[in-house]
Order: sequence, then C-alpha cells, then structure tokens
Amino acid sequence: MTPELRISAVRRFPFRWLAWLWILLVLGLGGGLGVLSYRLAFQEALRVSSPLLTGEKPPSSSGASFDHPVAIPEWTGRERVNILILGIDQREGEPGPWRTDTIMIATLDPVGLSAGLLSIPRDLWVTIPGFGENRINTAHFLGDAYGYPGGGIALAQETIRYNFGIPIAYYVRVNFTAFEKAIDLLGGIDLCVPESIDDPHYPDAHYGYEPFHLDAGCQHLDGRTALKYARTRATRGGDFDRMRRQQEVIRAVRERVLRLNMLPALIARAPALWETLKDGIRTNLTLEEMIALARLAARIPDEKIRMVTIGPSMTRPYTTPDGAEVLVRIPEKVREALADLFGPQLPRLEARVAVQNGTLRPGLATRVADSLRGLGAEIVEIGNADRFDYPETQILVRPGAQEAGRQVAGWLGLPPTAIREVQDLRCACDLLIRLGADFPER
Repeated sequence: MTPELRISAVRRFPFRWLAWLWILLVLGLGGGLGVLSYRLAFQEALRVSSPLLTGEKPPSSSGASFDHPVAIPEWTGRERVNILILGIDQREGEPGPWRTDTIMIATLDPVGLSAGLLSIPRDLWVTIPGFGENRINTAHFLGDAYGYPGGGIALAQETIRYNFGIPIAYYVRVNFTAFEKAIDLLGGIDLCVPESIDDPHYPDAHYGYEPFHLDAGCQHLDGRTALKYARTRATRGGDFDRMRRQQEVIRAVRERVLRLNMLPALIARAPALWETLKDGIRTNLTLEEMIALARLAARIPDEKIRMVTIGPSMTRPYTTPDGAEVLVRIPEKVREALADLFGPQLPRLEARVAVQNGTLRPGLATRVADSLRGLGAEIVEIGNADRFDYPETQILVRPGAQEAGRQVAGWLGLPPTAIREVQDLRCACDLLIRLGADFPER
C-alpha cells in the first residue's frame, strides 16, 4: 500500500508532539518496545533541533519550541494502517534464521481515530502457506531458511493474512539486544509485578540457563530485567501471561515517556543513541511515514487505544500427530475479537457454502457449518457426501471463487492444496466443502 502523505510547513516545532511520536511507536513494538521510537525521535531531532544541540535556544520543560520552519508530513490516507511487529530470538554471533519470540500487530484507524495492539501466542498452530501446518513463530524462520520471496518477514506477513485475513503493509523487526538498550536509555521502567516469578530455566545467550527471580510488588526494572520479565513463561498462565506482561511493559514505557519530560536530553544525545540501537532494528517504514503516523496518533484519545491478546478464551490446547503441545484457534471467538479490534476491514465471505460429510463422524458437517456461520458465511446446504471414505478434505470452488476458497481454508486450518476448481458443483453454491478423514477437528 502506498501511503498518502502531505507535507505542511510548521514554524514552531512542538516538543509535545515529538513525545507523541515516541509514544506511538512504543505502543507498537512488542519485542522491541520503544526501539523504533528512539530512531524516529532522534532522526527527526537531528533535522530540526540544531539550536538545542549547539546551545543556542533549548526548549523549556513545558514544551516551548523555537522558531524554525519545519516541513512535517501529514497522513492523509483513509484506510486502516496495520504494522506487524516481530521480536526475534537473535543470539550474538548467530547468522540466523531466527524464530519470532514476539508477534504483535499494531493498527491505526485514521477515520475513526482509534488504535489497537493484538498479541498472538507463538505456539499457535496455523497453516504456513507453502509449508503446511506449524507453530506461527516458525514462519519467519522458514521464510529465511528456504528463500521465500521477501524472506522471513514476507512469509510472516502472508501467514497472518492467510490465517486471520489481516492485510499488513508495514513491519518492524527488533532483536532483544536492542530492546535491552532501549529500556536502559530510558533509565529503566516502573511497573507493579502482580506475582512473584521464579524461572530456573530462563535461557541465556549460549543455550544454557540463567535463572531468573522477581518478587511481586512495584519496582524499577532495568533493560535486562525488563526483557526477562517480558520473555519468561514461568507462571501459571504460560504464554498468555507472557503476552500480558509484554503489554504491561508497553504501558510502562508509555507512562515513563509521558510522566518525565525526557525528550530534550535524549535529543541532545541523538547521534550516539541511534548508533547504539540501529543494528537491532529492521523496518520498511520511512521516516516521513513514521512522522505522519505519529501526528495521526496524537489525535487518538487514550480511551480509544485497545490492547487484545488471543488468549485462553479464543484457543484450546492440541497435541499434534508428532506429539507437540500447541494451541489451536476457536475460529468464531478469534473472528469476533478481530472484528472488534480491526473493524470492517476484515473481509466477510461473499460466497454461498455447502458442507458435506465424507466421513463416519456423526454430525461433522453440522459442526463445521455452525462454525462457518459464526464467521459470517452463508450456508446453503448441509448433508452427507456420496460416500463416507474420503481420505482428504477438499474445498471445491466454482470458477472465480478461488479467493473465497482460500479464505475458508484459512478459517478451517486447511492448506491451499485443499482447494480445487470445479466447473459444475451440482449445488446452488459457490463453495462445496467435502470433509474427509484428515479434517483436523480439534
């Protein structure tokens, strides 16, 4: 997607707005939690704040500014903006590929003036296009390892689109070293730990263990401790607690930036700070796009910023045929949460669907039809197939309905190879789902 930007000349550079620039990107960085916002604040500061650096006329702590004409981009697009945030488990000296330890999607609605953040559990069992079923955190690894066009980031984006219907134009990838440094450059963060954490098997940088303990209560965390707090799964809720803690860290960073007027000092140190952080970040957002999005974020009230996790009410545990313990989606629950967070951009199924049971499992077609109906599909027929020994599930589509077939395959956790075009479906439908023995009812 090509962003719509308009450049406007502003004579007074508002440091309060620069704080919003920082906060916007803090909200969206998951594993990086604030790194990209450093980059943006520093690069923009270098461009417009030479008087501060030379000592000519520094701004006051109240947000006063100096008189220099500054061309500041403005976001004029009306479509929702989605940004994929990946925190990678990159260890020192390793060339990769890497799995993603953190997966989040930040979203901004420029028309409704709202924003949100979605956390996705890394053990979620999904279809990775071209690679079959696997944990969602392997998409980035597989894309880099096997030369997927655009690499691991592109395959992670396509995996999100295929399984959730969320189109993503932008990405930010951050490693853990950059995260630690970013928190330390803020002077640490303050948060209240709801329960004591004791993790004797917290991983170190060399595939060993670095035991981690943190007492319950309100305290100040440096970058290293904040990273451990955001990564550990050694509490009763496992990965669900871990996602909640990551969002707590986001709130803590945001609170620190708002509460302390830190920007003048940080801007003065901009060149050295960016040099410290730059190796840990990769993004396709340009400086102008980030500034424009920050101006948009400045107009969004706090009560219209939401944080959502795909949690235990939207998933169920599942053991794969290979014995791996993973999570699978409850499609209608996930769909409801995504529609609430992302709004009407999520595509509805514009197709008529028939479901046939080609197995000996009683009521299978009805259960699948009910699930699809809860996702907004129009079910026109439920019944049995012409026989009950079909080994494989197929989605038979009429010519021109391939996209609807891919959408249903994503909802049901079926690979793209399950879709087959048929000239005559012999029903008043656009898609015929013929359930076979391999259908993954979980």
